[in-house]
Parts: sequence; structure tokens; C-alpha cells
Amino acid sequence: MHKISRLRYAKKLTILCKIKRRLTQAQNPTVTVYSTQHYPISHAELASQVYYLDQVEQWENKISQQLSANPTIASQQASRLFQSAEWRQIETQLKQSYQGLISGWQNGIKKVPAILFQYPGEESLVIYGETNVDTALKRLTSWQHQQKNKEGAK
Repeated sequence: MHKISRLRYAKKLTILCKIKRRLTQAQNPTVTVYSTQHYPISHAELASQVYYLDQVEQWENKISQQLSANPTIASQQASRLFQSAEWRQIETQLKQSYQGLISGWQNGIKKVPAILFQYPGEESLVIYGETNVDTALKRLTSWQHQQKNKEGAK
């Protein structure tokens, strides 16, 4: 392969990589929201997943309020609860609540509310302080257009 042919091939490959990146960004991202009960989320239906990171604490408080102050009685009450059909549902909800905490930690979420945008094979983007998923999506789209314009100006 001649030197000129290699250069043309390298340029074509670079252009294809840029096109692929733009196509990936044009795809809809996976949207994950992290919040607490203090920050209600608007347009949550636009998100793939919404995690309320204080749900574990809420469940623990709810369960502990149902238990007696007497340790012996509380132990019996807890045993009955753990064997009840109600516990299976609570346990499932607790697992989901812990999954939210784990997901937030794994994705580097530093504070809430946070809306995480993930594209396959790309770096994740986060908008902090926004509780409206629709507004966050519009801000993301606007930022992406600005980035494309900067690339085009180069």
C-alpha cells in the first residue's frame, strides 16, 4: 500500500469514527434519575429508571416504628414480619432501593438530584440540580448541538 493510499485510508477511518460517534450520540440515551423524597421528579416517565436514594432509610424507619421498644418483644415481632407474606414484598422493595444506592455509587453520582445520560460505548453525562427530565433532555440536546458546532468550526 502506498503512502498516499495509507493516508487516504487513515482519513476515511477517522471520518467513519466521527460519523459513528455522531450516530451514537443521535441515539436516545439511557436516562437514569437519582433523587430523594425532597426532590420530586417531573416527567419521570421519560427516564429508564428513577432511584430515590433515601428509600432504604424510609423503609428502615417504617419497619422500626412498628417494633416494640422492648427488645424481646421487638425480636418476636421482627421474626413474625420476616416470615410473613408482606415481608417478601418489602424485601423486594428494599433490594430495589439498595440497587439504586449501588447504581449511584458505581456511576459516580456526587449529589442529588442528578440525571445521568448513558450512550453505548461513550462517556456518561450528568446534569445535577435538575428535577425535570424533559428539561434535562433539552439541555443535553442543546449542549450536543453546541459541541457539534464547535467541531464544525475547527
